[in-house]
Amino acid sequence: MLLQAGQWLGRGSLLVEGASLGEPLECDLTIEQDSSGLTLTGTLAFQRTPSNPLSIRVAPDEVGTYVIDARIGGVRLDGVAKLESAPNLGLLWHADGALHATFALFEVARGYGFRGFLRERDRTLTWEVAFALKQDAIKASNVVTLRRRR
Repeated sequence: MLLQAGQWLGRGSLLVEGASLGEPLECDLTIEQDSSGLTLTGTLAFQRTPSNPLSIRVAPDEVGTYVIDARIGGVRLDGVAKLESAPNLGLLWHADGALHATFALFEVARGYGFRGFLRERDRTLTWEVAFALKQDAIKASNVVTLRRRR
């Protein structure tokens, strides 16, 4: 499985079918692992709209794939994924059948690439996001410099 526990920051774009420019997006994500799977929590923000809460549970099932329970903003999606080998692939859907999404997660330099398609009624969206592990700056009061500052 490519997903790893930690604090992740994703930046990318969402492109609506027929548009020439994508809308910038940012995803702040925390991934926690326990004995029964992964929990992803965070926010998803677009340039022109307020951020949406994001909550995803990923757990292995009895047939070798993974079950996904996702809540993005006010939308609940169910899904299935293949996460044992790269690239990781998945399919998500809404209970009423009006929304379907596919995704691929793969390694890129210093992080992961996340691409996919979403089909909702008569429109298609596609996205590309690059995720990198956040590096929190650590303050240290015990650091001494031997050089004079000017």
